[in-house]
Amino acid sequence: MSEYAHPQIPLTIAMRFRCPYCKKELGAAPPPKCPGCGKLMLVPALRAPNPRLARRRKIENIWREYERRKADMQVAISPRMWRNPKFYLGAIFLMAIIGGAVFHATDSAVTRRVEPPHIVAMRHVDVLAEALGRFCFHVGSYPTSEQGLLALARRPVGVPAWNGPYINQLRDDPWGTPFFYEPPREAAGALPTLLSCGPDGLRGTADDIAPDPARFDPGTEWTNGWLSAEERLPGVRVLRSLPEGSGVPAPQSLQQ
Repeated sequence: MSEYAHPQIPLTIAMRFRCPYCKKELGAAPPPKCPGCGKLMLVPALRAPNPRLARRRKIENIWREYERRKADMQVAISPRMWRNPKFYLGAIFLMAIIGGAVFHATDSAVTRRVEPPHIVAMRHVDVLAEALGRFCFHVGSYPTSEQGLLALARRPVGVPAWNGPYINQLRDDPWGTPFFYEPPREAAGALPTLLSCGPDGLRGTADDIAPDPARFDPGTEWTNGWLSAEERLPGVRVLRSLPEGSGVPAPQSLQQ
């Protein structure tokens, strides 16, 4: 009998009546009797749209849209994404960031690791023992008491066979005490005395640290390809000098 209008379209424009018997168009204001077939018609009363019902429908439409978008977000990843180059570029970039962070953390942990002073002292006396053995190999004897360990870094006066430097730097032990050195006083073949005085700084106590005696033997492998100081190093920085009259020239300004 009638076509109902959309709630948001005026009824005077959207409403059209038609005879249920002969299907004749009657327009927006039909008469009680059909002019085509003459039959009576019961025209339903027009009601104004209910605003409460309209709001409820809007809320229902909003919930339907929410559920639809929620379902779209939970859809499984499309297989086409694995063929997208941008996906692999993003993955490589993310892995590079994670790898850099891991490397930085590992490097910082290694940097913060500090060796115990006893281990450092043992390594230093072994290095000095090797340098003394090479000094003796070139010169024919160990440094004298006046020359001391500084002769391993600077050429002593009157020693033309010196072919050092045999150490780059002469430092104190980890506790700030100079290493004790004394040349051998016995027959040929005896070894010098080389010590780190340990935490107490006193020689002859139980905490003294001595090198391995085998370290004084330079062997022969290291002599192959040995270069003079001028050809091997641009310069050596000496951190401690001997007193005047020791037979060793005072260190000069050297290129680092």
